Amino acid sequence: MMKLPPLEYTFDNVVLGWREEAVSFAREHGYHLIVNSDQRPFHHFVGYQDIKSKWYEGIFDLGMRSLLPIPFDVQTIGLDDGKLKVVTEGNTKVMINFEKLHIFDLDNCGNLGVDEVIEDYLVHDMFDITAGSRLGREIILKPNNEFIKLITFVTSNRIDRNKKGDFKDIVTTSIIEREDIKNFDYSDTVVRLFIERKLKEYEIKQPSGRNLKIRHSFRHIMKNNFHFKTLEELDTRIVLHE
Repeated sequence: MMKLPPLEYTFDNVVLGWREEAVSFAREHGYHLIVNSDQRPFHHFVGYQDIKSKWYEGIFDLGMRSLLPIPFDVQTIGLDDGKLKVVTEGNTKVMINFEKLHIFDLDNCGNLGVDEVIEDYLVHDMFDITAGSRLGREIILKPNNEFIKLITFVTSNRIDRNKKGDFKDIVTTSIIEREDIKNFDYSDTVVRLFIERKLKEYEIKQPSGRNLKIRHSFRHIMKNNFHFKTLEELDTRIVLHE
């Protein structure tokens, strides 16, 4: 089988990252963006609404302006003979000549002379209200807790007839230190028990007076505070954005 040569591009400025900060920076300056992770910022939306998120708007705009030169399925990224070498999950190799490389995230990266040190994570836990979800009002709780910062009742996206938004589910926002992210004391089970305690404390119940029933749906984890650590003398064309 004949082996195809790698694709090769030449750009003045390349942005490497996947968070909203990277997308917004590339969009503002008109730079090409390499999305180096399949992670996405947390965004809750219901089925009958448009997704209104700076990340999605930015990606759409960059795509329309031909500033997303590589499919999202990136496997590895590194420097090779002064060029940025990108390998996709389909084993397509892309070589990029550049004048400046703006680094926001180092997911799936190596051989760039810099590492990423994560200090803590932003964690969202989604809970379905399986009994008593028709609350019909906005509720936000800001508990005085070590790691759970916010409990928000949001419009449920599980119920088709919920066009008025009366049926609710729950999203919690937490900050968890790196060393605690896999600790049971910071697990979704502990968050659920904490919510149930707060529901009783604030007397948030079904119209019949019964307690709400909740069930954990999913957990979304993304790095929050982090910093770059240089491992060797950086290529002078690399710009780090923290």
